[in-house]
Order: sequence, then structure tokens, then C-alpha cells
Amino acid sequence: MDEKELFNSGSENGRRIPPPAGKPDGGGINGRTDNSNDVFTGATHTDQPPKNVSYNTNYNTNYYKSGRKGCLFWGLAILAAFITLNSFFFFGIVSVFSSENSYEYEETLSTDYVEILRIEGTIARGNVNGYGAPVGYQHDWMLNKIDYLISDSYNKGIILYIDSGGGGTYESDEMYLALKRYKEETGRPIYAYYGPTAASGAVYISMAADEIYANRMSMLGSIGVRMTYYNTKELMDKLGVKEISITSGRNKTMMSSMEELTDEQRAILQKSVDESFEYFVQVVSEGRGIPADRVREFADGRIYTPKEAIELGLIDGIMDYDSFIEEMYYKDEFSGCMLYEDTYTDTSIWGLLFSKIRDAGAANSEIGVLKELLNKSELPETAFE
Repeated sequence: MDEKELFNSGSENGRRIPPPAGKPDGGGINGRTDNSNDVFTGATHTDQPPKNVSYNTNYNTNYYKSGRKGCLFWGLAILAAFITLNSFFFFGIVSVFSSENSYEYEETLSTDYVEILRIEGTIARGNVNGYGAPVGYQHDWMLNKIDYLISDSYNKGIILYIDSGGGGTYESDEMYLALKRYKEETGRPIYAYYGPTAASGAVYISMAADEIYANRMSMLGSIGVRMTYYNTKELMDKLGVKEISITSGRNKTMMSSMEELTDEQRAILQKSVDESFEYFVQVVSEGRGIPADRVREFADGRIYTPKEAIELGLIDGIMDYDSFIEEMYYKDEFSGCMLYEDTYTDTSIWGLLFSKIRDAGAANSEIGVLKELLNKSELPETAFE
């Protein structure tokens, strides 16, 4: 494989702000700028009046002017630094909001290539750390990338590297449909590889692939749908907190953290889960050519070993990732292509400032968890997890 290369993209953007060009001249204080020695000694001339205070006056005046210039310089320097730092924060915040759906692909390949896309972490929008910096899977970037690949004639296929425990039903389905559209509009193949974990929504997305492979130690499956919410009524009762809601219908506050579910509400939510699960069954059935009834039999939420997955028809083979990549090179449809791996890089000023900062884990503290629960939307959210 000497003639083949696996490219890893990534850019490190930054700029160096040079130190100040100089500093104010302290200088020496020269109290005597004239040569009127006679004045200082008390001698007099008819053409020059006595200057009895000339020395002391010049000394004090020069000292005052020099100090004032120094203070003025440093004052302006501090003001300039303050304005510069505020500009960084302002434009950083602006870039975060203005670039949410704007993506540029600066590097344009002029040779045939296969794109490697990594689906890692929770499949959801807006994955950020505790400081607001994007981390992990970036859903909108991925969708825009697929649109770009559709229009790029040099692209000859997609390889999905998957290491995810799932995510939102909406995002998983949106990604799956985007990959299906890619195949329909281009006729190019998609191959998938399961890393350490490929569960639920990750499996859902991979069903768009023509072939799927896994490591012998991969943990996969968990085909199903989950809807979760937290009831904090007992806690709030202890704290003396009560929720008062004025609603237009008896089910408007369904899934409120302060109310128990009624039998009617539980039935409503179960119907929503069952409908999403039926979509999952159909996606697996179509993607792997397995009868829907058979999928319903083994899709009870459990995980499978790779050997079990082969027996069920969920994957096509077991191999390590290096062997998988080598296998891809020998695919006829990828003959003469290079493999190109692209990942999301936050190039905003905000991202550059905080690229090295990681979440300190406050969200996992008791206060952080409670805050998260109280901030949850009243609308139910389903997940392929």
C-alpha cells in the first residue's frame, strides 16, 4: 500500500500579536539646559536680568512633563489593549451565532477521492462543552458536508466510521435520509465501519450503507426507541416549590416534571414511541434485506456481539479498522482513489480562544444536574438510545 495515502485534514488557525514596538523613554533629568553659570552664581549682566529661580524651575518643569508623557503613553496602551480584547470577545460571539449554518470547505481536492466521515458521540445538534465550544458530532456541519459531496464530481464514495451510542430520533433520521439522497443522486457507494460502540441511532444511520463491518469487540445493536423525562415533584415538595399552570386542555402539561402521568397520557406517549420504532424496523428491513417481522423479533433493545450480528444479517464482516481500510482500497469502484478524512474544526475567534478549555464537569455535579432538569423543555423528546 505504498502508493496509497490516507489523508487527515485539520487546520490550526491563529495569529501572533506582536509585542508593543517600544516603551516610553525614561531619560535622564537635565535640570540645566542653558549655560548661564553667571546667573546661578549671582553675577549680573546689563543685558540679562537675574534668574534666581531658573535652575529649580527648569528642573521641576522637565520632570513633570516627562512623567506626564509616560502616564499618557501607558494610559493609551491600556485603553488599546482593552478595546482589542473586547473586540475579540464581540466578534467571537458574533461568529458563533452567524456561522451556525455557514460552512466553507477551503481545501478543494483535484483528484478522485473517497470521503471518510466520522460519526462519534451523541447524534444531536449543538454539541458543546461547558464553555460553549463545539465538541464531538456536529450535525449541521455533517449535513452540509454531504450536500457538498453530492456536488463534487471528484468524490467517488463515502466511508462512515461510527462510534456512537445513538441520539435524537429526528437527527438520526435526518442524517439517514441525507445519506440515502447522496446515493440516489450520485449513484456512489457508502461503506460503514463500527468502532467501539454502534447503538440505536448509530445503527439507524448506518442502514444507508451498502456494506457494514465491525471490530470483533464492537458493541452494537440496541435497536429501539426511548422517551425519558424526570419527575421532581417530591423534591420540590420538600423545598416548598409549587407549579401553577393555567392550560387549555387536560394534557397540555403532559410530562411536566411536577406532575404524574395519567393513564391517558402514558398511552399517548407510548403511541409516539411505537410509531418511531416502526420507522426503525422499516429502515433496518430495507437497509439489510431482512423481513420486517424478523426485525421485530430480535429488535427488543438488546445489544449483540459482532458474531450474533452477522447471524442476524446486521453486518457483513468482522475485521480490524486497518484491514477494513485496506479492503476499501481494493474496491473496484474506488480504483485510483485516495481516502480523505475530514473533521469539523471550529475556526471562530471564540473557538480559537477556548479550543484548549475542556468542561470542568460542573454539569455532572448535583447542582448542575438539577439545573439541567429544571431547564428541560416541556415537550417530550424521543431518542434512539
